Amino acid sequence: MLDAEKMLLALHAKEISVKRYFEPFREENAAVLRATGAIQNVQCFFAQFSFETELEVGEFSFMQANCLKKSYDWDAEFKRALHTNLLFAGSGINGDIVTLDLLDCQAGILFHDYFWEKPEEDPRKYLIKMDCSLGQFYWNSAFVENYPIDAYGAAAFMNSPFTGYSNE
Repeated sequence: MLDAEKMLLALHAKEISVKRYFEPFREENAAVLRATGAIQNVQCFFAQFSFETELEVGEFSFMQANCLKKSYDWDAEFKRALHTNLLFAGSGINGDIVTLDLLDCQAGILFHDYFWEKPEEDPRKYLIKMDCSLGQFYWNSAFVENYPIDAYGAAAFMNSPFTGYSNE
């Protein structure tokens, strides 16, 4: 469902040693996922791809899974996204946020500027769903030529009605 095989291929393509960076997924972080109602496949994916640091995979980073509890406890924006069933999974070089939609397990890119500047709005309004799993998303980022590197590119790539430009 989350395409662990594709994630592994993307990591290998970037010459990232899974064994070198792996760290066991701690229980307190798994508990955060369970508390959100994340399905077992999501919990397994983050346990499999739990690394001692944030990693660059393609044009995006993949978060350190063992930071879920810390983010939940200390980051109000992380919680705000979770309240709409969006789990932060990484980011782009400009700060746009890679998300996992916990309702359908699709990857998306969230316009960071709108997310931070309009806290009263539903973050989903500024989410560009990429019509793929999280593993496929990172694989696409590593292998698909001209794959978007930010939410503006994602909006154009996905032909989204919300493009992020201020005249909307």
